[in-house]
Amino acid sequence: MNALLTAETEADLLRGITWFEKIAIGLGDQFESEFYIALARIKQDPNLFAANHTGYRPCKLQRFTAVIYFRIEGNLIVVVGLFTSGEDETVLQKRS
Repeated sequence: MNALLTAETEADLLRGITWFEKIAIGLGDQFESEFYIALARIKQDPNLFAANHTGYRPCKLQRFTAVIYFRIEGNLIVVVGLFTSGEDETVLQKRS
């Protein structure tokens, strides 16, 4: 399946990369890599991930405490958010 990252998700990813890079040089790149590994898992079989209380399907990154939220629209995966531990996921309700 193909995946579409919303503008909000792209901003979430860039914010995460920047934050982790401030912790240690190269950690931001590792975070980005983990994001795309998780996205590949989603694309391979999105139905492995059930919708939760947010109404979206969550996929946890393996190494980092972050979660990708997505929905399925026909043959398209729409990624609506990427949240790291402690971020307010209630904003997902305002995303399309």
